Amino acid sequence: MRIRPMQRNSPGQALITLAVYAVAAALTSLAEARTWTEAASGRKIEAEMVSSDDKSVTIAVRTGQRFTLPLDRLTAEDQAFVRQNKSSLPQPIGAPPAEKEARAKADRFEAINMSGADAIPSTGTVNQDLAPVDEAIKKFMAEKGIGALTFAITKEGKVLHNFAYGWSDAKLKIPLPIGTKMRIASLTKPVVSAAIHTLVTDGKLKMEDHVFTVLELDKLKEAKGCDERWKKITIQQLLEHKGGWDRDKSGDLTSRGDMIEAMFRIKTEETEPMHVVRYGLTLPLDFEPGERSAYSNYGYILLARVIEKLSQQTLVDYLQTTVAGKSKAHSFSLSASDARDRQPGEVWYCYHPEYPQKQVPLDFHVEARDGAGALACTAADYCRFLEHYWISGEVRDQRRLAYTFDGSLPGVTAICAQRLDGVCYAAIANRRDKVQSEWNEELRSAINAALARTSLK
Repeated sequence: MRIRPMQRNSPGQALITLAVYAVAAALTSLAEARTWTEAASGRKIEAEMVSSDDKSVTIAVRTGQRFTLPLDRLTAEDQAFVRQNKSSLPQPIGAPPAEKEARAKADRFEAINMSGADAIPSTGTVNQDLAPVDEAIKKFMAEKGIGALTFAITKEGKVLHNFAYGWSDAKLKIPLPIGTKMRIASLTKPVVSAAIHTLVTDGKLKMEDHVFTVLELDKLKEAKGCDERWKKITIQQLLEHKGGWDRDKSGDLTSRGDMIEAMFRIKTEETEPMHVVRYGLTLPLDFEPGERSAYSNYGYILLARVIEKLSQQTLVDYLQTTVAGKSKAHSFSLSASDARDRQPGEVWYCYHPEYPQKQVPLDFHVEARDGAGALACTAADYCRFLEHYWISGEVRDQRRLAYTFDGSLPGVTAICAQRLDGVCYAAIANRRDKVQSEWNEELRSAINAALARTSLK
């Protein structure tokens, strides 16, 4: 996932597939327009070539909208046309220089400047035995330039450690209080899985049920002519990331905000989960459902729709009456893209800094990715969840199992663990390094090494 400027012409994200929906009514008289074709689907769009580089081409339709398309998504004929005409084209036209400069500065993911680990405030009840953990976390924050991090440890239902490190504001003036909620990115998925298992236990759903049937997707116009393999996808396969989508092959379709907005003629902040679902119906699967496993955010957005349809509640409301209620972890809520729309008590996120004006600072709407990574909660409440459910989503029993899970989004580094000794922990930070998620393992290693120097080793 990437943060991009307002112009939204990212070569890595924009796909020709759905541009046709947004502009079909305006494609009758483009001067010097030609037909562009997506190789995989055969879908076409009429547009004029504006500019190009070695990997992409920018085109404009009659309405003035521009789309930047990856060359490898186009037919060989289109790619040849771009190469032949590249030298005669003007340079890409973007936002005005002043605006581009301001947005670029805001999008840099700058590290927080701090004088060192000792300068980072912390809030919580001091447990001297766990002092090595506090030291390790502060050192990690200082090295990475992280402004806020929450961490909790539980064992046998008891909270042993609950700390907040850093600041509750981007100006680094106010210490972060314990009980601060933070977006947990993909740590959302175990919670969604637990909700699905609850529906199965209650007899409202079977693992072998087909999501196409449960959600009555055949009623959607986008389902007409969709990949026939869609009808084979089961709930179990969605849980296990075996639905048929491979983001390494075709990219993460839940991050294609540009094309989803173009398809439905909506703004980023108007995007809802069903827009993402409907968009996915227009694309071919990457492999036969059940054939193999490939991590899929899209599958968990579908699972959230299953939860809402069968419970007749919103995702968060259902969680509060079931999974969160049983765990006594009531801080779970749906995070919002814009800071002004968040519930009180949720942290700021370091795209550094968050934009001071009201706008969606990401290239996707967080709320539209609810089941895949939009929940927020306190670190202690996530540990309470881990005390009652395995990360697989099943209700915990007397077995001794070890699980770990990670989450990563712009502005979020999140990890959790269920250890063989019965210890559970969760750490959530408000920054990650650009588009990478290597910090997850670094943070985990630092915490594990510190715990090995305590009585919890």
